[in-house]
Amino acid sequence: MRIFCLCVLLFLMGCERNRIFEKHVDLKGFWPQQSSQLFEFDIIDLETPYQITGMVRNKNTYAFNNLYIKYELFHEDSLIITDLAEVILFEPKTGKPLGTGMGSTFDRNFDLIKAHSFKASGHYRMKLTQFMRIDTLQDVDQIGLRVAAVIQP
Repeated sequence: MRIFCLCVLLFLMGCERNRIFEKHVDLKGFWPQQSSQLFEFDIIDLETPYQITGMVRNKNTYAFNNLYIKYELFHEDSLIITDLAEVILFEPKTGKPLGTGMGSTFDRNFDLIKAHSFKASGHYRMKLTQFMRIDTLQDVDQIGLRVAAVIQP
């Protein structure tokens, strides 16, 4: 039994080794359009490509089946990448929540940038803004960002 527990622990530690940044912001159920969320991280290794993943936690009472998020990546004061991501939160035909969760709250991970090779080391900022057609979204509890090294086979 001890060997099994040790193997599980080593496996979990190995999975987290490629993550260099992860943070979640509590939105308390409301996300106004003018309230962009800023995530800051540092890149040192320029040889490795990185995957940038977003996370949203929503209630099953969220009014839409999707969420548009505008993202902007900055290095120091320079804008490097800007784009719009559509996150599907509910199955379009059945209305079943996608992602993981129990009860009325669900987490959905989504790719923002699959493999980005940074050109310069240093301090980076990623700004996420909800880009729906209404000013304040309700039933969005958290927004998060994860930056991880892409493991080459």
